[in-house]
Amino acid sequence: MIQFILLFVLVTFAHAMEEKSNISAKYIGYSNFANEKMVEGDTKLKFENDFFATNIALEYLYSSEYDEKRYINVNELYLMQRHVDYSFTLGKVLKYWGELEGYNVTDVFNQKNILLNPFDKSAKLGAWSFLISKYFDENSLEFGIKLYEENQKYPKKGTPFSPFDIKYNEDLKLSDARYTPTVFLAYNFVNDTFIDSETKLILLHGYDNKRYFIQTASSELSQYAYRVNKFMLLSNIVYKGTILKCETSYTDVISDKAMSDYTQLTFGMENSLEEIFGASLNLYTEYYRYIYIDDKIKNVDISEIYDNDIFLALKLNFNDVKNSEIKSGILYDTLHGEKVFKVEAQSRVIDNLVLSGEYLRLLPENKTVLSQIKESNKVMIGLTYSF
Repeated sequence: MIQFILLFVLVTFAHAMEEKSNISAKYIGYSNFANEKMVEGDTKLKFENDFFATNIALEYLYSSEYDEKRYINVNELYLMQRHVDYSFTLGKVLKYWGELEGYNVTDVFNQKNILLNPFDKSAKLGAWSFLISKYFDENSLEFGIKLYEENQKYPKKGTPFSPFDIKYNEDLKLSDARYTPTVFLAYNFVNDTFIDSETKLILLHGYDNKRYFIQTASSELSQYAYRVNKFMLLSNIVYKGTILKCETSYTDVISDKAMSDYTQLTFGMENSLEEIFGASLNLYTEYYRYIYIDDKIKNVDISEIYDNDIFLALKLNFNDVKNSEIKSGILYDTLHGEKVFKVEAQSRVIDNLVLSGEYLRLLPENKTVLSQIKESNKVMIGLTYSF
């Protein structure tokens, strides 16, 4: 009901809204699966005045081959009341908590949109929430309540990047009610006295976005969500052409005696090099560690591929009128030898039209949570029009 109320309010102001849309036509080739043609897009509507702002974001996806990748989703739908030093937000929102380029252990507010792109950390599902923010110059204090836990869809068995060898049931199982709230308190502060730095501290009580899988009575797999107390720290320090980054979290599981408490540690460094023939080059080095505190349930979450892993990447920006760039990276598991290679490139053809390409190669190891994903390649080429 709340979704329809907010949508009605937004449509009422539609004539005065700012609108921006992107639509992409892509051809994707797989080494182990049927190739697909895909249409992907989003539309964002925004209205803002001196007292409040509204926002709606629609996402749509259509695949020629895989029916689970055919949907239209209202991913953002909220009202925000603004004041000089505080704001209130009610509705479906996206939040981004993270410092590192490859993977963010602290980005736990929203569930990932696995169907859209399992390898894109920005592909997420909006969460129904109420937020209050207080601003102190460059610093801020935010209190939030997530009101509802979303189901998370996965690729079906026998389709690209499906991690399961049996049928997956998207109906979420929970330790408490689906509407049991998740609350957080986040303090963000900036320091430029001696050295430029920014730090965020987050305390969260409620459902973790990490879920494990249980087998149902009908011999299907379902996600199981449990409640936690979670402490998170995000920080970056800027010194000349180098940015040092850190994300850490400690999770105290409070509603599942079988699940171990765990700590996640990630560290990274970004280096900006001097221009080479007019192009700028950024280098990224990151390390991820996943530590169980006691001997209970382990190796249950797909994100645990980020355990003792090293991420190395570079980004080459040509600084031309076409905004041409190339990004490449490798994720290497130092324990099992798993590797993920990825190369992306894009360049504007004409105004509002961008040509992009991607190559992805997976080299999994059969002793990990990716055991059902075979060695595979993915090649994508696409055109994106913005209007």
